[in-house]
Amino acid sequence: MQLRRFLILLCGLALGRALPAQVLQVADLTTRQIRALDRAHTVVILQGGMLEEHGPYLPAFTDGILSARLTTELAAGILSQRPGWTVLVFPPVSAGASGSNEIGRQYSFAGTYALRPSTLRAAFVDLASELGEQGFRWVMLVHVHGSPLHIGALDDASDFFHDTYGGTMVNLWGLLPVLGGWGGAMSVMTPAEKIADGLSLHAGMDEHSLMLYLRPDLVANDYRTATAVAGKNYADAFAVARQPDWPGYLGAPQLATADFGKRIWTAFSGATVKTAVEILDGKDPGTYPRYLTYLKKLPEYRDWIDSSNARDSSAGNRLAAWLARRPR
Repeated sequence: MQLRRFLILLCGLALGRALPAQVLQVADLTTRQIRALDRAHTVVILQGGMLEEHGPYLPAFTDGILSARLTTELAAGILSQRPGWTVLVFPPVSAGASGSNEIGRQYSFAGTYALRPSTLRAAFVDLASELGEQGFRWVMLVHVHGSPLHIGALDDASDFFHDTYGGTMVNLWGLLPVLGGWGGAMSVMTPAEKIADGLSLHAGMDEHSLMLYLRPDLVANDYRTATAVAGKNYADAFAVARQPDWPGYLGAPQLATADFGKRIWTAFSGATVKTAVEILDGKDPGTYPRYLTYLKKLPEYRDWIDSSNARDSSAGNRLAAWLARRPR
């Protein structure tokens, strides 16, 4: 009997020292299970995914597909270095602001179904508030979409969480070291490929390669016959996207390969996990350079930001006027 009690005690001590790491889906949990989570050792992942045109060869939910895969790999990467922790994954918030068709001021484009930036900000601030009120301390935001006001809305929600609740919420895609993993992997492009792909701002050789690696079944077979549509610099690229017959991409999709996509993905996913773990180790997220800060230095992006803000305000005023006319 004494030996049995001793063995039970040893098992209990062992479990206390090394609880299994776990990935949980919040949608599957009960109230009791959520309340029981150790807030100090739980990382929430809020994943996004925007319906946004990606031209004639890629699906409209390309950003969401990338975000979902990155969420899976981020969760695994965190737990590989945090035994005993829990990663709590939320269902995708399939909404985003400012599709890349706005690069050319083409505000209605088949495949893009966007929220206003202020609406997106409000949605993620509300989610951040719910998490903060329930005591969660660590929130990682995974939303692979790169328009400036979209990034700004998610940065704002993250800063709000920190300033209001004292926890850490990070828009990972808004940090330059994370994007650097993607961009750095493109250094192997040949001079001819770089010329053809130009300044690949949207759905170019890189994104087509990523989808050929991750979801080749969703890439239209005739991507190999695509014509390069590119600009040498930001001004050129923005001008190209203003053309009435712009196909919805900037770059050279026909050069894409699954091997190149694997290279980009491995570097990008690795940079994301590395940055997230550094933050969990105590590094201040505010010390990382932000993507939006860089974009605001570019006149083409400042014009885009001003235009999107004006449209946001106009849409808000139109809604307010309609509500005012409604019978109470």
